[in-house]
Amino acid sequence: MIRPSGVSRKYRRKNPRKSDELVVVSGASSGIGAATARALASMGYHVLAGVRTDSEAEAVRAEGIEPVTLDITVPEHVQALARRIADDPERRALRVLVNNAGMEINAPVEVLPLALWREQFEVNLFGHISVIQQLLPFLRRSRGRIVNISSVGGVAALPVFGAYAGTKFALEAASDSLRREVSAHGVQVVVVQPGGVRTEMAARSGGLSLQLAAAMSTEHQHLYGRLINATVASNAAFLERALPAAKAGAKIARVATRRRPRARYTLGTDAAFIIPLNRFLPARLTDTILTMSHRSRKPGSSSTPAPASAGTPS
Repeated sequence: MIRPSGVSRKYRRKNPRKSDELVVVSGASSGIGAATARALASMGYHVLAGVRTDSEAEAVRAEGIEPVTLDITVPEHVQALARRIADDPERRALRVLVNNAGMEINAPVEVLPLALWREQFEVNLFGHISVIQQLLPFLRRSRGRIVNISSVGGVAALPVFGAYAGTKFALEAASDSLRREVSAHGVQVVVVQPGGVRTEMAARSGGLSLQLAAAMSTEHQHLYGRLINATVASNAAFLERALPAAKAGAKIARVATRRRPRARYTLGTDAAFIIPLNRFLPARLTDTILTMSHRSRKPGSSSTPAPASAGTPS
């Protein structure tokens, strides 16, 4: 049995095994999703782990973890997942849905192509809504729980992160509405707001930003090149000391199974700092603090972007 770090024996003693219940985790091929699936399986749940390829399925398959083909933007995949739950051979109830699948491509608002804006909203928002609409009847029956993985970017939108943050702001709003709509039905809705977590998606995003920067017009390079380079360099340095995915997954598993959860949880010290900062300080002061933290990235400075690094979306 896989026992992830962060899930203590004391916690497992207080939470008996739930092998008669199902959990769905989307985006479970790596990073936070895979860690969450392992943590929930170690608690005894049977986890339906959403993956997109056969190789991802074999990598995540383990005791208590059943890979299912799930691109949340493909209606047929979502419908097949609902049939899998409805036709479960052991008639197990769906206890928790963890909406974790996501993508991140960052560039200034003026520069990011509309197609990439739409793609991020399809994955980070509409795909989750599709899964919720299909699985909510099962969760009503079990009086279960939805855990939506948002981001610190769903509360504080940093420069260059406009599209990604926009999807997370929208997910936060949808989660609030949903929580107020279904609480009377016995279904709980919880939002988790991770800050920096060491994942493959986070590691890829910098290279993708630099690829987009390299294709910008001369004018856009002059306006935004230094900003993009500074942001990518800052994020890369931060990820070296960011929260490991295993610890993030262990905490999400605890949130998913806590008897009386709060509406929101943060993950990581940066999220615990930035979210209150954004909430309580005036917007202009917050802007000034963020500007001071990137003094070298003023528009109009020498700005040719660095060469694009290797790495493409999975």
